[in-house]
Amino acid sequence: MIIPPGRCYEMIWNFRAGDWIRDVAISSDGTTIAAVGYDKKVYLFNSEDNTPLWAYQSSDTPWTAALSSNGEFIITGSSSGYVRFFVKDSPIPLWSYKTGATVGALVITPDGSYMVAGGNDNRLYMFDRNGLIWSYHSGDSFVSVAISLNGELIAAASSSGDHGRVYLFDKSSNTPLWNFDSQYVFSVAISSDGDYIVSGSGRSYPGITPEGNMTVFHKSSSTPLWIYEASSFIRSVAISSNGQLIAASSAENKFYFFDRQSSIPIWTHYLQDYPKDLAMSHDGKFVVIGLKSNNILSFDTSLKFLMWDLMFQSPIESVDISSDGGYVVASDHSGNVFLFANTGINLVILITSITGIAIILITTGLVILLKRKRKFEVKGEQ
Repeated sequence: MIIPPGRCYEMIWNFRAGDWIRDVAISSDGTTIAAVGYDKKVYLFNSEDNTPLWAYQSSDTPWTAALSSNGEFIITGSSSGYVRFFVKDSPIPLWSYKTGATVGALVITPDGSYMVAGGNDNRLYMFDRNGLIWSYHSGDSFVSVAISLNGELIAAASSSGDHGRVYLFDKSSNTPLWNFDSQYVFSVAISSDGDYIVSGSGRSYPGITPEGNMTVFHKSSSTPLWIYEASSFIRSVAISSNGQLIAASSAENKFYFFDRQSSIPIWTHYLQDYPKDLAMSHDGKFVVIGLKSNNILSFDTSLKFLMWDLMFQSPIESVDISSDGGYVVASDHSGNVFLFANTGINLVILITSITGIAIILITTGLVILLKRKRKFEVKGEQ
């Protein structure tokens, strides 16, 4: 096994909740982690400790969560349509807003001034720290949202059945600047300055030839700059802060990496199973993907290299990464929240699922034995 000079990982901690954790988020600075799940709790953690700072007991199932860049502000969406807004020092929401159905898409600006929620009631909601500013009604559920650094521009996707639509809004109005008709849109992303938008869409139904598209726009027009055609739907997309680099994963079990200037991928990597979630550092150098097959994969895109591949005992549901790529957080169907440091010396790692003993071989030849509290396996790329 050959490992180039660069990054590896260290498991900082894991936390076991009472049920499946649906979503995790980490603040841009890597200091704060939020987790929500079927035990009807919102958990907030400091990155240094797996003891929750607090846990809010909800009356319904929190479905998704988002954090401001320093973790001071938290927003959650629930299965029964509640949007709840918290500050870090209290488990009591500052306010809650009842929408008409499950809220499955959320985003918050880095300073916590503006938030956007999308729901199954076919509405998009714009909030500030005091509550609702406006809402917009579509013919389909809003499944993905993204917002520029200053909150001025919002990208959103609504989808149902075999069709979907990509929207661009200015925060001052609930009238879209433009929209683009598509197949089912699964994911949207926007650059920090709002200049570039990317969407992932497609279809995969019995009896129908699967197909997928990754579409790139400039904010000035709904006419795509280019479209990449895949053999199945594009599940997740991400774009670097400067709008130059794009990551995507598809239902054909592939990871794609692009320069915005070209529709030809810089790099394509085959995955061993369906990618449930994807996240990218702000500069685009690091990408993390969670798989249905219980794996978490971390890539260094500058080296076009799979840094590590960890296999757990339950399907991975959600992943997120800090802005510099230094921290990765993930959750699984067994209720685990995992926090990793995504940096370190070069390691070849074998962790046995039977004994829980980790054997770490450093490239200098030194062998270290570590005892892990929880059992998991690690696969290295051969």
